[in-house]
Amino acid sequence: MKTNNTVKYCGSITKKESLIPLESHILANTWVAEANFPYANYYGQVPVKPKPNSLFLFTERYYSLEEVLWFSNGFDACYAEELNIASAILEFHNKQYPAIRLKNFPDYEQLQLLQKCLLSQGIVFSKKTPLVTETKAIINKCFELEEIEEGMYFDKVEDNKAYITTQKKIDRGNFEELILALKNNSNCPFFDAVPGGFIINSRSVDFIRIFSENLDVELLQCIKKQMNKFNI
Repeated sequence: MKTNNTVKYCGSITKKESLIPLESHILANTWVAEANFPYANYYGQVPVKPKPNSLFLFTERYYSLEEVLWFSNGFDACYAEELNIASAILEFHNKQYPAIRLKNFPDYEQLQLLQKCLLSQGIVFSKKTPLVTETKAIINKCFELEEIEEGMYFDKVEDNKAYITTQKKIDRGNFEELILALKNNSNCPFFDAVPGGFIINSRSVDFIRIFSENLDVELLQCIKKQMNKFNI
């Protein structure tokens, strides 16, 4: 088993998000939403909801992960300690809506300050977005991981999260049915799973992200064993 093996990859997560609009503490003529039901497929103890949760700042155009990370370098004048920032696309009404995703934001009252910082760096926010409750979110971000076994990682930034790479490309259209079948045919403890991909050595590698408040190596090994049975 490998220990203290830190790697940093960029990639994406694809998941369903339940969103509610924020109606206060934001700049006028901007549109911000919050994920209000994270880990919707987690059937264990409901995770404690951080305040604020994941925030989505809708923008007029899509800003790539590289652009968003570049903008974040100018946050020295704003509150940005431990801020997790990512580029995102949300899909609903058969359209795609670009956004900047924020996690670990300290409190709602400081959100306007961060918006002003982004405006000063050239970000243009969307004035109106026809938000629906449930959306598909594609989140492009960077990961800091500890590889504990080949193709198996703990997240070093976010608690209770881990990643298992797959043998082949994931069928994302049938992912929920596949994971449900895997859960129903295993003794692995409760967990939530969403698909994603890393860029490793200029190659796309699919993974399944695991969330569990009882996360440990044994759980990941249990899930990996079932993934092998299902040829994932």
